[in-house]
Order: sequence, then C-alpha cells, then structure tokens
Amino acid sequence: MAEKFNLLKFLGSFVEFLPWVKTALYAIGFAVIGFIGLVVYRAFFMPTQTVRQETHIVAQPGSQVTIDQKQEKKSGVEVHPFVEGYGFAESDNRKGVGGKAGVRVDF
Repeated sequence: MAEKFNLLKFLGSFVEFLPWVKTALYAIGFAVIGFIGLVVYRAFFMPTQTVRQETHIVAQPGSQVTIDQKQEKKSGVEVHPFVEGYGFAESDNRKGVGGKAGVRVDF
C-alpha cells in the first residue's frame, strides 16, 4: 500500500545532508566531463587563427597617437628553439644558477 503524501516529511527532506552530497557529486562529475570535452574540442576541432596580427600603439606629446598594425599569414608550423639561463638567491642563503633549453612548436 502506498504511503500518503506528507508535506512536513517532504519539506524535511531538503534539510538532510546525504542527498545534497549526492547532488554535489553528480554536479562535479558533469563539470569534469564537460571540461574534458572542452579541452578535447579546443585541442583537436576548434579552428585556429591563420593570421598573426601585431599592433604597436605609440603615444606622443600633444595628444598624438599612432597605431601601427601588421598582419601576416601564419605558416603551418613554426619551430622556435630557445636557451635561457637564470640565477636565484633565497632568503635562507641558498644561491644557484640554472638553465633551460628546448623547442617550442606553434601550429
């Protein structure tokens, strides 16, 4: 036999802790799946910009502003090797130097 509807029992269910935890877990799960989908879309399917634009704004005395825009078509792949050195000094008297080297590939 079905239980009769009880308004106080229905309203009391919104105060319980475990249903809200389950709801939060579902919401977090949907957000994670959506984020993974967005990352895959942006990485593989989103159209890329094929024109590289460079803008230089020069403000001169007398309220004169010069805007110089350059646009150039991007090639398919750009490879930029780099080497960089650095030094550091920490507050606990640690000092050192280091370096990085690598290749950056732009599509």
